[in-house]
Amino acid sequence: MRAMLDGAGARLRTLPTGETSRYEFYVQQIITDLVSQGALEVRKPGSWRTSQERTIHRVAHGAESTGDMMDLGYLRETREALPVFQKLREARDLPGLSLQMGMPTDFTLTFIALGPTGLRSHKQAFTDATVRDIAAIRELVGDDVVIQLEATAELVLLAKTQPVHRQFEAALGLGRGIAALAAAAPAGTRFGVHLCLGSMNNRSRASMHDTRPLVDLANSIARQWPSGRALEFVHGPLAAGDVPPSTLPEFYAPLKDLRLGDGTAFYAGLVHDIPTEAQQVQTLHMVESALGRPVDGVASACGLGRRPREIADAMVARADAIAGAE
Repeated sequence: MRAMLDGAGARLRTLPTGETSRYEFYVQQIITDLVSQGALEVRKPGSWRTSQERTIHRVAHGAESTGDMMDLGYLRETREALPVFQKLREARDLPGLSLQMGMPTDFTLTFIALGPTGLRSHKQAFTDATVRDIAAIRELVGDDVVIQLEATAELVLLAKTQPVHRQFEAALGLGRGIAALAAAAPAGTRFGVHLCLGSMNNRSRASMHDTRPLVDLANSIARQWPSGRALEFVHGPLAAGDVPPSTLPEFYAPLKDLRLGDGTAFYAGLVHDIPTEAQQVQTLHMVESALGRPVDGVASACGLGRRPREIADAMVARADAIAGAE
């Protein structure tokens, strides 16, 4: 948390918790904890070298598939981070800074843990456990926290099915499901949505031919978003792991159709460690030309926890420089 502030300082809109128990392996630690709790057991062992080779689980024999049997760890993580956040915010004189609590969507967590066959029977348990923690975090922190819903499986599925991804989105109700998760949270809860292509070992699960899947999923979420819960931002990945952002204007052309609604920012996930800063500024100009307006913020395509510290620090500094570029 201190490193983020050192690198970007007053430009930060939110400060992530650091996810100290899971930053390197994303949901793997959450799933491992659920096995320890007796909620899940291994169905198909895997190496976790790639997402495709991950271990697949099932509901533990004799366990009931309910949210009450699961502790996803988000409330515990928030309790650990909150005093650090409050101390740093005061020391840096950033009264408008909010704590960011990231959590995978119920769809993503179920899909990664149980595979696609587990979605119909067991997703509700992950939904209930997620909503319970969101409500408890909201009670603990109040308006000072933004819940970032991380839609990895959703965007990966659409990227892999492009150009017929709209039919998959409609059939699976992906945007509707993310909006429903927010609707189940307490009124007044602040949200952001991180659309994601994955980054295990700095490699994405999929790549997009252009930004159309991102635009269509973001529009679906915004169109069905519930009242009384602020959708403060949508973050869209414009790079893919070790693949830097495209240099082709046509890749970004679908951004002209992005419709998030008033009050919802678009954060361009274009910050990458391979291009030069000048090339990144040129990419930003292409994105804004397609969008028809300035972006509301820039970020990396995915989280920085899996990158070596020196690269992560350099990417935070790069984001700060690009955000300040004319």
